[in-house]
Amino acid sequence: MLGHFADALRLADKTDKAIFVAAGKAEVPPVLIEPSLAPTEGKRLIAVKFSVRDRDLAGAVAEARQKVQDASLIQGPYQTEWSGEFQEMEEAIHRLKMWIPVSVVLICVMVYLAFHSVLDTIVVLSNVLALSMGGVWALLLTGTHFSISAAVGFISIFGVAIMDGLLSVSYFNALRAQGLPLREAILEGAGRRVRPMMMTALTAIFGLLPAALSTKIGSQTQRPLAIVVVGGMIATLALNRYMMPVLYSFYGHRDPPASGGSMAH
Repeated sequence: MLGHFADALRLADKTDKAIFVAAGKAEVPPVLIEPSLAPTEGKRLIAVKFSVRDRDLAGAVAEARQKVQDASLIQGPYQTEWSGEFQEMEEAIHRLKMWIPVSVVLICVMVYLAFHSVLDTIVVLSNVLALSMGGVWALLLTGTHFSISAAVGFISIFGVAIMDGLLSVSYFNALRAQGLPLREAILEGAGRRVRPMMMTALTAIFGLLPAALSTKIGSQTQRPLAIVVVGGMIATLALNRYMMPVLYSFYGHRDPPASGGSMAH
């Protein structure tokens, strides 16, 4: 395959015609080589186009880079630039690495300001971990690779996890502030909050389930997001109802802070 590819590159350098290189194997996608003129710098440009199937884009490009380097296919005065969807993915990942930590810190600060309690803040943030595990397991069980679309799905369930945790802990604190014992406050709070949380989760599950199961053209862009959200919402149905009351029971015997139940209603 590499020998045919090298011959096609040399031929493309001498002609202005597009060259189609077939690998001859079902697992290796064909390659299209198109010589042209760079629109900005006026240099000669040979575009090598290929698609990625049944694996993650970053891993495929990393392997392609290594094979091109090992085989010395591109030598001076030529230079390579890996662009297209891969370049867009790298730029998006760079932005996410910059803004996600900032967002997490701001969320932690806002949750603490809402409760004025480190323990309440930790319990609320633990809900994010539970829903994230649901998204991770959904990706693993469906064999879906992590992508920017999946990352957006995780960001979406982060917001749902924070809101569910805020409502649950705030309601527990409000009932404790009214004088209810810890056990009764947990049982009543969990019972009253199960219906709105279940409605929120089921709405997201049934709304995104068609996108998660879709296999039509273009579904690869929306399917990872839908799979992550559906998996996270299933996790909140299974875990949130039980995990939050259990965690609160470890420390809920203390007197709740004055503003701990302000968001209960």
